[in-house]
Amino acid sequence: MYRNDGIHYLTRRPDEILVDVRLEPADGRRSVYWKLRRRGSFDFPVLSVAAAAKLDGGGTVEQARIVLGAVASRPLYCEDASRFVEGHELSDDVIADAAARASKLAKPMDNTDFTLHWRKRVTAEFVTWALRELRGDDVSDERLRIARHELGSAV
Repeated sequence: MYRNDGIHYLTRRPDEILVDVRLEPADGRRSVYWKLRRRGSFDFPVLSVAAAAKLDGGGTVEQARIVLGAVASRPLYCEDASRFVEGHELSDDVIADAAARASKLAKPMDNTDFTLHWRKRVTAEFVTWALRELRGDDVSDERLRIARHELGSAV
């Protein structure tokens, strides 16, 4: 549906309309979504991370998908990071490596008052929190901190 083009970014034609979205059954998959926005209320994201994984009974990742939003002109599937976590348990080291791999793709556009460098840097943090949540960690304190914009310097 999207092209990496800031002007002609939609692939659909004017006479097309999306009328249905079909999703496979969850079948043991978990998913999370993290969103950085300027205001604490409903607002468009200036960074987002969607992550989904299917874990076996021992916590090993069987399938994974990590997607970044708002750090390019279209959503970015982080194939390298997604494939890297597959076959591993979500240990702190695996999460750190996956977050570094995913953040390499982030190329934030100059479309907010947050600096580009800072948005790229916090991409790895957001991927880390998303993967920790998929692992089952309680990340409610981080979510609250983000909602209050206590993320450090945004310059």
